[in-house]
Amino acid sequence: MIIRKIKKESLLEELKLIGVDERAFDIFKDKSNLILLKLHNINAKGANILKQEFISAGGDVAVHRDVASWKISSTDCLLIGTERTYKTVLKKLAFEPFFGLNKIRELVQKTIASKQLPAYSVRNKIFDFEKEKFIMGILNITPDSFSDGGLYNSIEKALKRVQTMIEEEADIIDIGGESTRPGAEKITEEEEKKRTIPVIKEIRKNFPDIPISIDTYKASVAEEALKNGADIINDISGLQFDEKMQDIAKEFDAPVVIMHIKGTPENMQQNPQYEDVMKELLEYFDARINALTSVGIKKIIIDPGIGFGKRLEDNLKIIKNIDEFSIFNLPVLLGVSRKSFIGSVLDKTVENRLYGSAAANAYVLLKGTSIIRVHDILLHKDLIKMLKAIENA
Repeated sequence: MIIRKIKKESLLEELKLIGVDERAFDIFKDKSNLILLKLHNINAKGANILKQEFISAGGDVAVHRDVASWKISSTDCLLIGTERTYKTVLKKLAFEPFFGLNKIRELVQKTIASKQLPAYSVRNKIFDFEKEKFIMGILNITPDSFSDGGLYNSIEKALKRVQTMIEEEADIIDIGGESTRPGAEKITEEEEKKRTIPVIKEIRKNFPDIPISIDTYKASVAEEALKNGADIINDISGLQFDEKMQDIAKEFDAPVVIMHIKGTPENMQQNPQYEDVMKELLEYFDARINALTSVGIKKIIIDPGIGFGKRLEDNLKIIKNIDEFSIFNLPVLLGVSRKSFIGSVLDKTVENRLYGSAAANAYVLLKGTSIIRVHDILLHKDLIKMLKAIENA
């Protein structure tokens, strides 16, 4: 006799192997699907009601120890239950209009609803984020980027690099004309256009099918880039540094990468502090997504902004909990390639951070990240192919 641990995702396969009646599959699925949700700052009376309802439905709610004695007015809550538990409780909460329980019901219902990631069409290429993982290749047309500054600051060198990235199966080429490394100084819009637009024109002329993103927070640069062949806006400010950026994104119906940054590139690493980095990022993206969708911007990709106003421990915590961003049901992009936090962990210089980058990227891909932004295409393309082969075994 032996005993084995079975992964949740293998449940249906195991039921078939055992020979269980297919009519019972949904019953077993409901009973095995434990869901943990955390709510912040909930009315203590409402929390007590939640706890009672979850316990009666076979689950539980963890609350502050002083809730039962009414010593506090609010608490964070950890909801614990199967999908069936949640469905039972949500039905009962429909008749509980007090203490914010209606809002909690709506939020929980939206969160546990079964959804698929969207698919975006970009230059005759379908980015089906539910089925595939994608690579954004970095091309910095800058003299001072932390890793490849000055390497591709001529059209000839840039085109040669793009050709190599395409041969190595990059899915998107991300072009940046202004360094956003910590402490980087701003350049003018005209200088940024001078660096990027001629390169974009030549890439589009020589490689008509490759999707191009423009890494900028300036609306006029994004507009000029989109007019000349770029397809995606990659904005470190989440479309906030330039109030006109939203209009440009909407006008061109361009997918937008909205990143989180604390401060600006000039000051973002001057002692950044968070009480709860994941809570702050989730609140930020909730607000930005609502703001953008309300004005008609629908093709959104979220980027937690590793290294942008984050301490070492913040970067590691974000990576560890990257799957929390799945509540937005949007593709997540992550850029960790060769960054300083990897150097801090491994005590490696920029040029020796390849394996650390690959390890972090493998982890986040397994946790649901849809796009990785990297310098080293071939290694990461092989990494994705290998992970897919293992997952499909």
